[in-house]
Amino acid sequence: MAYQFRPRIKLALAALLLASLAVAQAAKDPLFDTLAAAIAKARSEQVDVLSPTNFQAALAAQQGAQKDAAGGRKPERIHAGLVNGMNAINEANRSAGGAHKSLQEAISTRADAVAAAAPKFAPEQWQKAATRFNEAMVALERKDDANAQKRAAESIVLLRDAELVAIKSGLLGEARTLIARADAAKVEKFAPRTLQAAKRNLAQAEQEIGSNRYDTSTAKNLAAQAAYEARHALYLAGVVGATLQKPKEGPGGLEDLILSWEVPLGKIAGAVELPPKFDAGVQQAMQDIYARTQQQQQQIRTLKQDVDDRNEQIAALNTQMQRLEAKLGGVSEERIALQRRVDAQERLRASVAKIEGLFGGNEGRVYRQGDDVVISLTGIKFASGRSTLDASNAALMNKVAQALALFPDSSIAVEGHTDANGTDAANLILSQDRADAVSKYLVTNVGVNAGRLSAIGYGESRPVSTNETADGRAKNRRIDLVIHTLPGS
Repeated sequence: MAYQFRPRIKLALAALLLASLAVAQAAKDPLFDTLAAAIAKARSEQVDVLSPTNFQAALAAQQGAQKDAAGGRKPERIHAGLVNGMNAINEANRSAGGAHKSLQEAISTRADAVAAAAPKFAPEQWQKAATRFNEAMVALERKDDANAQKRAAESIVLLRDAELVAIKSGLLGEARTLIARADAAKVEKFAPRTLQAAKRNLAQAEQEIGSNRYDTSTAKNLAAQAAYEARHALYLAGVVGATLQKPKEGPGGLEDLILSWEVPLGKIAGAVELPPKFDAGVQQAMQDIYARTQQQQQQIRTLKQDVDDRNEQIAALNTQMQRLEAKLGGVSEERIALQRRVDAQERLRASVAKIEGLFGGNEGRVYRQGDDVVISLTGIKFASGRSTLDASNAALMNKVAQALALFPDSSIAVEGHTDANGTDAANLILSQDRADAVSKYLVTNVGVNAGRLSAIGYGESRPVSTNETADGRAKNRRIDLVIHTLPGS
């Protein structure tokens, strides 16, 4: 029996082999790759939007050919399907070219709406506009130019509306949301002026967008200010509302609220070396701080001008020396010595710049005194009245070690300083003890040669800030490391 079926099995296998060969041959049709490349190129040029019917016909032909190849259809049929696809994509390209000529305004308007993210920020308006635009393109494909122009004109109106809504939503969305939140929370009861400022900025931003939707810089600034004022109003309403619900006297009352305002102002006053005084209210304190900062800014401008003037003088002297050298026919020994000095100063400035980058504002400051470099450690921590250098200073002292490594041959004076609290004698002894403690730490933990170090306490005799404020006293309680750089180092 098995022997009788063997010829039939052979025939079936042969038929299967022939079908497989046919599929393979069909799959090798070069039009598959050609059509795929043409469709991809057309999509990148938005032909699928400008000639939707023809583009969809090309896609359908491509998918049909792929299905026929997978089903083992005849190569002739598959090839014919691919040819139809190529014809459709070519027609789509021609139609899209015609759209660019006759419906360019609609196409440009659609591009503007897409750039404004209308599909995201104005989905409802975008859907209506996109539908009408598609109808215009389909009409053009059908050679119905009159209907295409009519639908295109309608789509322009809808697209511009979608674009405007999208621009407003994208720029004003945050401010609108915050203002709506403020309205829902009845913020106007406690912060009416601030909330009105937010609404006023929002209205101006909307007006600006309406006047010039393609230059949104002013509108962006107004929208950002509106969002800020809305957040500000929400904060103020929360603080004022919570305060009014509590007794006027006692924790959380109006007195605590006002005192809380004075804390950061006190810190700012201390930073500009003013004793914080609020007996005339915070307004007077702020005016005093403003006046002091203006004074310091002027001093900075004056110093900068002095530096610029000196740089000009140095440049002029260099030019004069070069002329003299040219006349004398060579470089003098004095000139060589001067150049070495200048080079040493440049290396010193570079080292100081590196050290400045090590220390934060609360840790210390670095400055030069002639050829000396001073590291003023205002962030060093000692217990009140004590001179023990505990582990909390490890990170700061590690930075000190990095700084000292830049001057391996220089001598170092460790100077101790205190604030004015306590007696002169007690402060002098305390400052000496603290200078000794730091000196010992540098020898034991950093590896500085003891012969390079000297320690001296100055007590309260060399303040760098006022002793009338906590911040000023903190600046006066410090250790100064004075690095005596060597000439030419």
